Amino acid sequence: MKKLLTRSVFTRLLVLLVAVAPIFSACNTENDSVKRAREHEEEYKKIDDTLIQEYFARHNITSSNYQRTEDGIYIVTVKEGTGQKIVAGNKIQVQYIGRYLKKEREDVVFDKSYGNRTICECTEVVVGQNSVIKGWERALLLMKKGDEKRIFVPSYLAYGQFGNTNIPGDEPLQFEMNITKVEFQ
Repeated sequence: MKKLLTRSVFTRLLVLLVAVAPIFSACNTENDSVKRAREHEEEYKKIDDTLIQEYFARHNITSSNYQRTEDGIYIVTVKEGTGQKIVAGNKIQVQYIGRYLKKEREDVVFDKSYGNRTICECTEVVVGQNSVIKGWERALLLMKKGDEKRIFVPSYLAYGQFGNTNIPGDEPLQFEMNITKVEFQ
């Protein structure tokens, strides 16, 4: 009886293992939608970089005027601030104007803090809480109080391939940003 019970448990475990093996093996493979999204992002890294470079050519912005981060954000310093760089957890106030940069909609303002009915005409952000687009999160970590910079954000670090309410998908963006206050935590 004991051998029969052991054999029955062993058989059930073996059947269960055979049944779930495909599930575990699928954990190491990329499903089609994830693969397409990754490929799309890789494609747009090149496209967006070209669009940003074309914008720079139209506006005579040369490589001596900007910094390019590893992830493809371009930063043009208008005025250098002072003090420590912003770090995750800092609460900041930033005045900004967001514009498109593709030639057909170039310089059309899609969002701004000015006139937003706050005393500072700014928006407050706690850096590192993903409350803003990835491009802002990463650029803010390179800034300090008093910085006035223009940042050029590739679409994959903005609203991606699907866009947002008034931002089309695959749209690289530019922002004029002025860091007016930094609360170090």
